[in-house]
Amino acid sequence: MAEKKHSASRRRTSGSKASEKRKSSKKPRLELRRGGNFGKGLRQLAELQLDAAIQELKGNNVSPDAVHNARTYIKKVRAIIQLSSPSMDRPLREKLLGLLRDASARTGPLRDSEVQVGTFDLLMKQGGFAAGEFSSLRNGLADVAKQRRINDERQIPRVICSLASVRDSLPEWPLDSLGSKDLRRRIRRTYRRGRTALELCATKRDSEDFHLWRKLVKQLWYQLRITTPYWEGNGGELIAETRRIGELAGIERDYTMLGASLSAGPKTKGSALLQECISRVLPKLRKEATDAGEHFYEPRPKAFMTGLDL
Repeated sequence: MAEKKHSASRRRTSGSKASEKRKSSKKPRLELRRGGNFGKGLRQLAELQLDAAIQELKGNNVSPDAVHNARTYIKKVRAIIQLSSPSMDRPLREKLLGLLRDASARTGPLRDSEVQVGTFDLLMKQGGFAAGEFSSLRNGLADVAKQRRINDERQIPRVICSLASVRDSLPEWPLDSLGSKDLRRRIRRTYRRGRTALELCATKRDSEDFHLWRKLVKQLWYQLRITTPYWEGNGGELIAETRRIGELAGIERDYTMLGASLSAGPKTKGSALLQECISRVLPKLRKEATDAGEHFYEPRPKAFMTGLDL
């Protein structure tokens, strides 16, 4: 329940009519259609996601919902490119991923500043703290988020330009020869890397190792959704498990960022108390996520792939 509330807090709307219209609009399709050409299908999916991301940011929109949605669409395009990579040469792949990384990097600080306010509110509620006693800390985080919206509005045209460049390159993506074996190998590779990263998390217990594992879980989650018609039971159970792990790991990341901001800010009794609370919460979140991960990644890669009829 906590992670659902937290997820909602990370996507607060500005209340504008444009934001409400985006919120109610249908999200673009992500799954391939069974029986179609894989390369053509992936190009179509990428175009849908890129168009949606650009639409969200039109008018230099820096509302929390718009930025969150655009960043999500960008991640989906990156997952599509990862699946398509056997048919792409390295220079093209790196060029495309570079443009998408640049777009993400330009919106990342804005997203992070907004999330920290929501994470702070969640910490207040879960810790049973009196909000009034920490109002100065919250106001400081809210002021940073507000200033970030003002400053980063000028970044949006460059983000749109990067996304438009990727979209314009779609006809040049050499995916006609992409076959089922290529997709199977990519999904198996992502699963194997996630499995290895999880083992590393258990050994080193480092926040950056955990963050890397979280990204690999997220990448696999998107790949499962893209190929959902080809999985036994449409991959429902696998998709639900990876989503659950991703949500837990995402909350851990948000608490980690908030803790870092509190540590870098003014040294007060309140900030010290909250940092102490975060230091108790983080190990629990990591354990819950890695326990779920150990169950999910228990099958070896070969066994995992038996559910894919591709």
